[in-house]
Amino acid sequence: MRGFYLRWGGLLLVGLWIVAVGVQYYDRDVRPLSLEQVASNPPAGSVRMLGRIEAGSLVKTAEPAQALFSLTENGRRIPVVYNGKDPDNLRELKTVVVVGRWDDVNQRFLAKRIDLIPNYGFITAAYLVMVPMALFLFLMERRVRLLYNEMRESKVYEPEAGKLE
Repeated sequence: MRGFYLRWGGLLLVGLWIVAVGVQYYDRDVRPLSLEQVASNPPAGSVRMLGRIEAGSLVKTAEPAQALFSLTENGRRIPVVYNGKDPDNLRELKTVVVVGRWDDVNQRFLAKRIDLIPNYGFITAAYLVMVPMALFLFLMERRVRLLYNEMRESKVYEPEAGKLE
């Protein structure tokens, strides 16, 4: 049984390591910043920003696939210049995640890509399902091992040597 607990302990450590790497990836590459975070402390390099397209601010140009709009959130407003694929999915009052960099000289955001808004509730629920499943597998394997050891240590059935009456 010692090997059993060592193996499951190792699996638990590997699982915790995967969770730690996933949290780091989320903080570095997935988590969108708010408009206040981008405007007050402009980050260097590429960043993901979440906001709602302000009504009446969306202007699309046909020749170069470009869109000009403003993102708003909690009273904060940031102009965005989007250069990328044809912005067909852009519409006013839609919440979007834009990926790009902050232009400190012109005080606007230069977006090169529009990403999906992550559904955190669904993602968390999908991963939390794995906890009871792993617990079930652990308990089931433990019971099978205990039963196997009990059967192996029990006395083997031996038929009676005498004549049956």
